[in-house]
Amino acid sequence: MNRSTKMWFDCKRLCIPFVICLLLFPGTATAAEILRLTDTPELDGFPFWSPDGERIAYISFDPATGDMTIRVMAADGTAGTNLTPARSRDFFVTNPWSPDVKEILFISDRSGSYDLWAMNADGTGPVQVTDGANVVPWLHGPQGYGAEWSPDGRMIAYTSCLFGGADIREATADEHGDRASMNINLSEIRKEADIWVINPDGSGGRELTSSGDALMPRWHPGGDRIAYLSRVSGTAVVRVMNLDGSGGLQITPDGEDVLEFSWSPDGSEILYAALTHDPVSDNVSFGIRIVSADGSSLRHLTSGNLDAAPVWSPDGEKIAFYSQSRPPSSIWVMETGGSDLQPLAPGYLTFRMHRWSPDGQKIAVSDGNDIFVAVPDSPAAATPGFGIISAVAAFSIGALAIRAGRRL
Repeated sequence: MNRSTKMWFDCKRLCIPFVICLLLFPGTATAAEILRLTDTPELDGFPFWSPDGERIAYISFDPATGDMTIRVMAADGTAGTNLTPARSRDFFVTNPWSPDVKEILFISDRSGSYDLWAMNADGTGPVQVTDGANVVPWLHGPQGYGAEWSPDGRMIAYTSCLFGGADIREATADEHGDRASMNINLSEIRKEADIWVINPDGSGGRELTSSGDALMPRWHPGGDRIAYLSRVSGTAVVRVMNLDGSGGLQITPDGEDVLEFSWSPDGSEILYAALTHDPVSDNVSFGIRIVSADGSSLRHLTSGNLDAAPVWSPDGEKIAFYSQSRPPSSIWVMETGGSDLQPLAPGYLTFRMHRWSPDGQKIAVSDGNDIFVAVPDSPAAATPGFGIISAVAAFSIGALAIRAGRRL
């Protein structure tokens, strides 16, 4: 592994934010319809639609206090409500909604270690789901823990990261035993991570992998399989296993480092973003791929750019993704075959954290400060042929995560 690639890996594993250097480009095209949903002093991000499309859950970070709270609002931005109390550190970065819309899954350190909790959608009845699982999202990137409800809502799959918890807690406390700025003792961290499943009430926990290099579980839409990332080969590849942990099958090829992935709505394909390194030019790029669920028929949808975070539309016909190298927009939409590439909101260069509404008519986004909804019905025509930018910046999930990560 050469120096530039190693630096990328080291950066990606350290903490909730990825270290970023967002490169801004001028944009003059007419923007699509953009609706602002929040406008507060706090930093609002990670919007996720409820399965019925009526509400949006998100996290709000107060830079002055370091508090992170979970909030829910109506889909039009009204009726905003705090679900977790002030002076808390409760958050999520993957979809928290249970399929029946009755519960929200989140991470909290209120028990002394970062564990999974579930609460009613109105914030009542919090229940600790894991105990001492050390669900540490910054250990393997912001989505590393990947806690996710099964399609029927009867189980939760998650990543348990093992480390010397007491030593790390001491490193992050001041002389009075109170929380201090993040100062992780990296020498005490063990990089092992494995996939577990557990019932929402905290019972029936089962370890599905034991290799110490499995993370980011994703349920098949049918609920009979789980895809996950594995680092056995030195780079992250997608593997698929049965619910008892058997039948592991590698889906993506060696030589690519998978960043994010998801099942197609019908479960026949896997969409993913991969980091590739050209040893001749020493350039790093992020490309978007689709592969069949059995590992065949790999298709490259984008290449030679900084494209990541692809998200299927609910009908599986379109893909929204984030790009650092395609002015005049940060969010783009294309057909699943890679054609008809269009900017979601020309002139908006800081949008990210994009999520389709359940009806596929809108996309919730954040600029790291507030939540917006974009209506992608008539985006401006795209300009083809953007090359990779010469100064390759580290990909990030946003300004909210950067500032939040510094205080965890």
